[in-house]
Amino acid sequence: MKNLMMTVATAAALLMPGSAALADVEVTFSDRLQAKMDRINDIDTRREEAFREFRTEGTRGGLPPNAKLNVSLYAGTEWGNERLFPDIKDYNVPALFQAMMERGIKEADPAFDGTVKVRIKKLQIQSFSLAALRSRNTQAGGDVTVLDKDGNVVAEHYIWVSPVPEYTASRSYTGPDYAYRKAAVTTRVGPIAAEFTEKALKKLYPDYDAPGLVIVDR
Repeated sequence: MKNLMMTVATAAALLMPGSAALADVEVTFSDRLQAKMDRINDIDTRREEAFREFRTEGTRGGLPPNAKLNVSLYAGTEWGNERLFPDIKDYNVPALFQAMMERGIKEADPAFDGTVKVRIKKLQIQSFSLAALRSRNTQAGGDVTVLDKDGNVVAEHYIWVSPVPEYTASRSYTGPDYAYRKAAVTTRVGPIAAEFTEKALKKLYPDYDAPGLVIVDR
């Protein structure tokens, strides 16, 4: 089974090769979610693979013959998951939450010397291809706890979000937010992870313009 908790060194190498290590972020899930994590990862990774090839939401077997037309249409966009994981072999759902938090903390507080613990208790995605995650609405909720270098709790927040994305008219988006196509909001983990980590980072750093979800579409 693939290790679902990336080490800090691994995450740092993924995000900024050659740079100093990022903040120590630990991501865990409720027992219910963790029990299904292998299946969640499998589904989300297959959709990610298809998106990287076709720039269309879906799976290889369900895409139309002309799906690759979107490759040139959105050629200039830097997509959310690819920004954090250029090599898809490094991608999984826990790592995604971790990498988004680490990127934000590094930008907001480069001198941070502690640990941030994220525990995802609720993860529901409207049309996800696993009945246990499907719901009328896409949403996520969980706890974010900050410990100083001595292990003392210095902040605790409960975070709950549903998607409220920004939109861009550009088909070549390279801004600071995490870009996804609209259909990803109801089928993949990335968009709700972007919303969750944005809100968490704003709680920790109110003056920081944390990256969130941006929709790039026709």
